[in-house]
Amino acid sequence: MNELIARVKGMILAPDQEWRTIAAEPVELVPVFTRYVMILAAIPAIAGMLLMMALGFFFGAITNAIVSYVLALIGVIVMAKIIEALAPSFGGPQDGQAALKLAAFYPTAAWVAGGAIIIPILGGLVALAGAIYALYTLYRGVPIVMRVPQEKALTFTLAVIGVAILVYLAVWLLKSIFI
Repeated sequence: MNELIARVKGMILAPDQEWRTIAAEPVELVPVFTRYVMILAAIPAIAGMLLMMALGFFFGAITNAIVSYVLALIGVIVMAKIIEALAPSFGGPQDGQAALKLAAFYPTAAWVAGGAIIIPILGGLVALAGAIYALYTLYRGVPIVMRVPQEKALTFTLAVIGVAILVYLAVWLLKSIFI
């Protein structure tokens, strides 16, 4: 648990330094998911569920929390694949492990701030700020972890975000069919 807390603090307070540490570490899918992604991705899902329950939407709250959580986990894998596929077009290597690192750790601020959604309106603003900061940490991590040249880091980040938005819109449409 101490490692998790230290990583979260590093990603929020000193992302450049934390990205350098992450870049040097080996990564495996199962440990990074079970010890980091699965724990942090649960924060906004649980907060959203509690808010919906407080508003009287019990069944919808549980269903929404489960679907949101599963989609967050799948989203990390999808982002890793997008990052891995786009990197060579921007001067970086096609490195699946580096892409997994970037995809698994950049959403940290969004997941932590997502816990605030339990507070109506204000919590949404905090969650939005966390999401924006997470995108900033993605940008900061691109040249360090994916080894994309600094002068191409912004366009690479925007391309990743653009493709991810298209993927997430498709997922959102699918989600709306089932919920």
